[in-house]
Amino acid sequence: MAFDFDLFVIGAGSGGVRAARFAAGFGAKVAVAESRYRG
Repeated sequence: MAFDFDLFVIGAGSGGVRAARFAAGFGAKVAVAESRYRG
C-alpha cells in the first residue's frame, strides 16, 4: 500500500491543524498524525 502526500503533519494541536488547513487550501494532499486519536 502506497501513500502519496504533499505534507505530513505530526500533532493535531492548534498549529498542526492550522498548517494542514492552510496547505490543503492551496490544493496540497495533507495527512495529520495525532497520538491521542485513531481513525
